[in-house]
Amino acid sequence: MLASCIRAELVKLRRAPIWIVFVALPGVSALIGCANYQSNLGVITPGWANLWTQQTLFVCYFFLPALLGAGCSFLWRQEHQGSNWNEFMVQPVPIRDLVLAKFCVGSLMSLLAFISIVVFYVGSGVVIGVPGAFPAARIAEYVVLGILGSLVVVAIQLDVSMVVRNFAAPVGIALAGGVSGVIATVAGFGNIWPYSLLQTGMNSNELVDLSMASVIQIVILSAVYISGALAWACRRLSRRDVVATM
Repeated sequence: MLASCIRAELVKLRRAPIWIVFVALPGVSALIGCANYQSNLGVITPGWANLWTQQTLFVCYFFLPALLGAGCSFLWRQEHQGSNWNEFMVQPVPIRDLVLAKFCVGSLMSLLAFISIVVFYVGSGVVIGVPGAFPAARIAEYVVLGILGSLVVVAIQLDVSMVVRNFAAPVGIALAGGVSGVIATVAGFGNIWPYSLLQTGMNSNELVDLSMASVIQIVILSAVYISGALAWACRRLSRRDVVATM
């Protein structure tokens, strides 16, 4: 049942322009990061580590949370139109599978964004001739933890977009969440606040010490937030209907 629900979600998004944005916007962030990196070579140490911080600074704070918010709004957009909500609620599949299908497709959007981030990062580094050995293990850690943190944002934003039928409002909430994540990270709560876990995992500003204890905490809290958000969505759909607008 879950596989069929995932295929149905993918069919709805087959020709949607949202996929292009998840590739293009990380590219824009990479261009900005390259410009910042090259213009600040007099004050920063040339190398792959500083190129990573410059390229991921904007994408993990602002671009990616907003992108994920838009993607989650897009996943609920059709259900909130006309009488589609009624058709959605009477599907002969468990509500759990309906929710998990949207989460899986949202996760696929996040994965596409991270693939784009890594490709632009490596490609631009080669083009501008970044010195030193490529820190494959460190970047892999940042990417894996970043993806895990992004899934927290996906799960929470799916809840928001399920309840808020306006397309733009959840995007604004996601952007505000990214800003709140910056504040929480600076205040020392980057390993706790859900919208900070993406930024903490990517370690774009090197404000967090990614020790083994910190990594374990990020993994555990991410699992808790994701499972909690999905459980809440299933419970709400099971107990309380949402009236769609015409």
